[in-house]
Amino acid sequence: MTEPGQRDDVARISKDTLAALTDVASVARARLAENRSSGADSFASINTFTSGGALKSLGDIDDTRTRSLVSLAQEPAIARIVVKLEDEETATYYICRNTAESFGKTTFRLAGRNTPVGRLASLDVGDDFELRLPKGEVTVTVLEKGILHPRSEGALWDSYNSVLSTEAYGPITVPSMRKLLIEPGQAPLTKEDLLAHILAEAQQADNIIEGIRRTVITKMGLRDQPILDRYQDEIFRLPLQKQLLIIGPPGTGKTTTLIRRLGQKLDVAYLEDDEKRVAAAAEAESGLPHKDSWLMFTPTDLLKQYLKEAFAREGIAAPDQKISTWDRYRLELARNHFRILKSSSGGGAYVQQRDTKILLPETINGQTDWFLDFDEWQLAEFWSDLAAAAETLKKSKRADVARIGNEAEALLGRLRQLTTSSALLELVRFVGAVQGPLSTLRTESDERIRHHINFRLNHDRGLLTDFARFLDTLAPEEDPEEGDGEDDEDVTPSQTPVAKALAAFTSNIRSQAVAAASGRTAPRGGRAARISTWIGDRTMERTELRQLGDSLQLQTALRRFTNPIRRYVNGLPARYRRFRRARLTEARWYDAAVMSAADAHPLEIDLMLAGTLHVLAEIVTEPALRRLPDSGALEPVRQYRRLVRNQIMVDEATDFSPLQLRSMAALSNPTIRSFFACGDFNQRITQWGSRSNDDISWAAPGINVRPIEVTYRHSRQLSHLASEIVRLCSGQTVHVTLPKDVNSDGIDPVLAKNVVGHAAIADWLAARLVEVEGLTSPLPSVAVLVNNEQDVGPMAEALRRRVEAHNMNVVPCYEGQFAGQNNDIRVFDVQHIKGLEFEAVFFVGVDDLAEQQPDLFDKYLYVGTTRAATYLGLTCHRAALPEKLEPVEPLFKEMFIV
Repeated sequence: MTEPGQRDDVARISKDTLAALTDVASVARARLAENRSSGADSFASINTFTSGGALKSLGDIDDTRTRSLVSLAQEPAIARIVVKLEDEETATYYICRNTAESFGKTTFRLAGRNTPVGRLASLDVGDDFELRLPKGEVTVTVLEKGILHPRSEGALWDSYNSVLSTEAYGPITVPSMRKLLIEPGQAPLTKEDLLAHILAEAQQADNIIEGIRRTVITKMGLRDQPILDRYQDEIFRLPLQKQLLIIGPPGTGKTTTLIRRLGQKLDVAYLEDDEKRVAAAAEAESGLPHKDSWLMFTPTDLLKQYLKEAFAREGIAAPDQKISTWDRYRLELARNHFRILKSSSGGGAYVQQRDTKILLPETINGQTDWFLDFDEWQLAEFWSDLAAAAETLKKSKRADVARIGNEAEALLGRLRQLTTSSALLELVRFVGAVQGPLSTLRTESDERIRHHINFRLNHDRGLLTDFARFLDTLAPEEDPEEGDGEDDEDVTPSQTPVAKALAAFTSNIRSQAVAAASGRTAPRGGRAARISTWIGDRTMERTELRQLGDSLQLQTALRRFTNPIRRYVNGLPARYRRFRRARLTEARWYDAAVMSAADAHPLEIDLMLAGTLHVLAEIVTEPALRRLPDSGALEPVRQYRRLVRNQIMVDEATDFSPLQLRSMAALSNPTIRSFFACGDFNQRITQWGSRSNDDISWAAPGINVRPIEVTYRHSRQLSHLASEIVRLCSGQTVHVTLPKDVNSDGIDPVLAKNVVGHAAIADWLAARLVEVEGLTSPLPSVAVLVNNEQDVGPMAEALRRRVEAHNMNVVPCYEGQFAGQNNDIRVFDVQHIKGLEFEAVFFVGVDDLAEQQPDLFDKYLYVGTTRAATYLGLTCHRAALPEKLEPVEPLFKEMFIV
């Protein structure tokens, strides 16, 4: 029981709060009614605003003020803060989830939580804060703090499980402010309060709870944490131009902090002057509005869907184009933007093979060394090709070409001392000296070939038609071993059969000419050889071929110096192929059993993308770029600028490889460098994932790492168990702090041994689920984790038959799909549940998982265990836990209810 004085003070705060909630909502609704003509006619759906569908309908409303009013009418405030000003007067602030309207009240003030004033809600009673007021900054002290959870029933407002603190007491939890104001024995406040009055008299219970009540997870979704703690609040308000990795155990609010930061930084109204300046410059350069210039990467589609609901709750429009798995985005980049992966219309030289065994295990574990080896090798190859081209030009009998060769040789000598990005821009300056002679030579050679073909057509008008029929009999060209991808210009594909025949005829004549000039023997076998045989004596005379070949070789050498940036980027996949072949002979990085030269492991695609994006990001930051005139040579830079975004966010960053994170960081606008990631190394459940801060720092040089330790998800028992799992399996210590003043006591986890087969497991699970519902009614959010995808359906079906009598529903979530309703029991393959949270989790067959995944078993177990907030159950097929875990067996019971 509370002291009478404390109860009176809580009643005062409750009365003021409910009056303010009613006032704000009433004014917001009235103003919305005035604005209906401007698009507020969707107000009828306001009570479902937090759902994705309602957000979509309201997302079409462009008027920021209207959307702010909608939010205020549905949720007037999320915190109440009383501060003492420097003149000893007090001021009361109600903090809103979204932008606050100015209501002109003298009794209280409204402030959006993303504004500087919103920081007050994250502070504790007694904390000082520099508050910006129209008259300047003043130091204020927090006197009272209340975290609110408002909900309306008709015209009446209440705040449930409000957490109040003052200088005299707290924190305390008030389950219902409205019920608190109805004293037993007193008349009800209104007719509508009659039921609550009767219940209050009957119960005669104290409506104030010491400490903070833990919330129950009733649905599958990211926990709504409208007010961050002081440390989280400080992180999300960091300047836009910041790179940060938040590292911490599960349940510490890492993802929530990421989303809150994104929401604040998307709204220009909340940006500081220097942030507004760089955002405006980026918008002018890309044409993409700052509010749309962001990307978030997640490891799985399930987590992506899980996050979309959290974005909707925050009022952030998050279409699929803005939240993506890296697997999907890699395909988009490598197939449609860079010449790496093949497409139906041509493109690159590789076919991604997810299950190929190309890479050695030490390559996957040592990605940074692998990348550095390749980068050094391919740079040497790039400059060597240019040096060879300069040498060819120097030997030319044409004085203008020889002069260019000498100039190129001198230039290359100077460029070796520069960074790659600076050197490429210097080469761009040299393009003009090359274009004149190249154009002359190309015109001469084209005319020579055209003259020859016209000569042949005069003797055989059906030549190209016959040749087209012959081409139809040939198999498509296999990927050439040395297709360098370094064309200096895009060639429009021929459309008609005759046009295709002309292109093939011309190409073959060119190949014959180069072979004749270089003294090489034309290759035997294959498509090109068969075409040469068909052409036969229709080709040029030997002397003409040699003359043409000399010109073509000079053109090839000159072309090495045109479009240097594009040549570097487009040629990187071909240089990678040669690198792989060279290292294969050394048995380094690659398995000797590598099959087709066109096959590539996803990490190989990541390697090429990381190399490509990184050099483009460096070019964009070069001061010399701004001094160059706009030209076609800078088109790759323009394409890159269309790809970058002002903000890049990465959830569960440790599941991504250093190469993948390097590419993601390079997609962050280099002039802003806003890259925020979060993760936990103990939760890495991919072989290729990042293993240390060093991996992250290599991927995003200069990134700041912030640890975060207060976990809001787990009970004391489960937090201790998770820490013990890490200690026993890896020897590391997890630094976890439970929130102060929160009753974190929960239920001991349960363990079943010698349980084999879906039927026996389902019997045990059904019994435990009945216990859970008896302890927490209605049934909270539940997940059942199995070891592979094949067990999802059978396990769900077996369990469904056993819980039907209790009117429980079981849903199989195949391939980690977002399925089911709020209180359904979901069955997942454990690999898909990263980042999710449930009130109860049951992990089936942990001993089998230890055998199937020896390298990642401890990670999967840790991840699975930490998905649970209160209830955790494990089953073993054998008589004991895996050997490493035997010391934690005493922490388990046989049943939740003993």
